[in-house]
Amino acid sequence: MRPKLKYKILTMFVITTFLMIFISYKLIERQYLKYGRLVNRYISFECNNDDICGGWADRLKGLFSTYAFSLITNRTFLIKITKNCDLKNILIPNKILWYSSQVPNSVSNKTLNYAWNYNLEIEFRNSTTILKEISNENLIIIKSGFMFSNVLSENRNFQERLNQLGYEPSKFKLAFQLRKWYQDLFRLNKRLQVKYDKLLKQMKPTVNSKLICAQLRMGDEGHVGESDLDMGSKFWNFINQTFLIDDKMNKFSIFITSDREYFKKDAELFFRNKRVFYTGNSSLHVERPSDSNQCENLEKVIFDFHLMQNCDIGVVSHSGFGILAMWNRPDPFKDLYVYTKKNQDELRQNYWNRKNLTFVKYGNLDDIYFL
Repeated sequence: MRPKLKYKILTMFVITTFLMIFISYKLIERQYLKYGRLVNRYISFECNNDDICGGWADRLKGLFSTYAFSLITNRTFLIKITKNCDLKNILIPNKILWYSSQVPNSVSNKTLNYAWNYNLEIEFRNSTTILKEISNENLIIIKSGFMFSNVLSENRNFQERLNQLGYEPSKFKLAFQLRKWYQDLFRLNKRLQVKYDKLLKQMKPTVNSKLICAQLRMGDEGHVGESDLDMGSKFWNFINQTFLIDDKMNKFSIFITSDREYFKKDAELFFRNKRVFYTGNSSLHVERPSDSNQCENLEKVIFDFHLMQNCDIGVVSHSGFGILAMWNRPDPFKDLYVYTKKNQDELRQNYWNRKNLTFVKYGNLDDIYFL
């Protein structure tokens, strides 16, 4: 074989081999960017006995925001909620293993207590990196009660990363992702799943059955955010006049959840010809001290939240629990009505102004001012 021909063949072989290695590397890199996780790099949402965590909705806001950060930073996501009750006693991992016991002993760690520091939104909206200053820490722990990651959808610096992950950047907000993320992370334990399946068959016995969910948050007694005293009757009349007057086929069931137990009994009396469902003694705020069994208390609150993903119609207070429960549906804004201010600018001026409210159709994210 001529030397020149031999050289050309060898050169072509080297170039072809290099190209194959390069292409393979890029394909692996692309898959890693989308699905991979940094080795021994974790980010954990934590809520422990000494922490101020807020109610179940506040905990979910912080939890899912931390999960959003795990996607951006390629860290393994963990959850450690032990306040009131260990969350693992109620919810267990579904598609993502989030047990905090995965972390090896004696790893370096850093705790970030974001709490309800809404000023962080300004930083995250404009930041070129997330958590870079502590990127060498094996474990980053976040404690927070608000949706601090929502503004990442507005940050141009992360659009490429979100596209790599398969997200449309403008939809990288909790309202649009809660359903998927909740299902990826959680399922009920076996005992609660049996209870859930049985109750769901009673609430929606046929394929034509429809479920109306009413969530009434009165608020703390004497607090500036306490709602109107006649809120219950307003809810019942709105539901009746809007949905039930023409219900000749009796296809509607009604599920009630509230921070006042008497609303559930009131609903049974008002809708005496309808199927009314509720969880007894679930009218509590899990952040407040209680003499009763705290695991049972948290379990009832989570069970109500989990049930509400089946609501065909939602009529809810302007509260985290009600709105997040409705976002946890295939179509988060379908037939959703919020008991709130007609003029949302009044809430932008004073978020806890909860007097003289009415029912507002919540069909688009910007229809309601929600923190």
